[in-house]
Amino acid sequence: MRYIIGYTADAQGAEAIRLALALGGGQTGTGESTHLDLAMILPEHTPFSASYPGGDHGYNSILSGKIDTWAAEALTLVPDSVSARVVVRSAHSEAEGLDGLARESGAGLIVLGRKQGRVASRMGPGSVATALLHSASVPVAIAPVGDDTVIPQRLDRVTGFVGTRPGAAAVVETAALAARRRGASLRIVSLLGQEGGDESMLVARRNELEDHVAAVVREADIHAETVIAEGRNIEEAVRGLDWGPAEVGVVGSSRLARRRRLFLGATAQRMLRMLPVPMVVVPREHQPSAEIT
Repeated sequence: MRYIIGYTADAQGAEAIRLALALGGGQTGTGESTHLDLAMILPEHTPFSASYPGGDHGYNSILSGKIDTWAAEALTLVPDSVSARVVVRSAHSEAEGLDGLARESGAGLIVLGRKQGRVASRMGPGSVATALLHSASVPVAIAPVGDDTVIPQRLDRVTGFVGTRPGAAAVVETAALAARRRGASLRIVSLLGQEGGDESMLVARRNELEDHVAAVVREADIHAETVIAEGRNIEEAVRGLDWGPAEVGVVGSSRLARRRRLFLGATAQRMLRMLPVPMVVVPREHQPSAEIT
């Protein structure tokens, strides 16, 4: 079970490590261990590549000295019980480098910390996260963007968000696998915005959602709490949900995504700005294995 961590030598990088440990740290219920690749992506023109511990890059420069220091600091943030290394790569962009490393290593998840600073607030993810959420070939986990949120130390509940469009099965299966292997409870939620509809239309839409969610859960042969979250709009529906301190949300890609690629749709983008818990985005037609377990 391998995770790629988008690491930078600052609070954001430390947060990404904490999130990865919460999602999959230590041994799972099946005894499977977790391995973390702490990835530092350099500009493409930088002639530098190495892995730690055990890397012998041979560069005697200010840059290599800095990277040695950052790598050592990063590894101190990972418990001894979790296997980890620092991987340094040059790439055209951080997003390209992280996704390429995930495909090369067979990793099942890319993990990012939140964009730091007051400007982040509820404005949304940073540029690297945004690029990955619109192009990655594996699931991406991102910390909540608000300054008032915290990263859980464990995983007690997994909430999967589904609609009536194709792709719900991949979300439910991924969420169910994560919950099962962590011994966490599972909740499946569908959002109902009330804007622009009369009461009869809302009743029909609510019944449709209830039937669809029940069918998806039944087809997956899982036990889960099912919720239809309602509000005047999507944001209010999300705010009305209860959230535990050790929870993660799982959402799917837009139908516009290429096969087995991410493309964050309009609803998921609105949710990302509101969720007080980390969110995992699952590529279209994804085949779940052990990504966030």
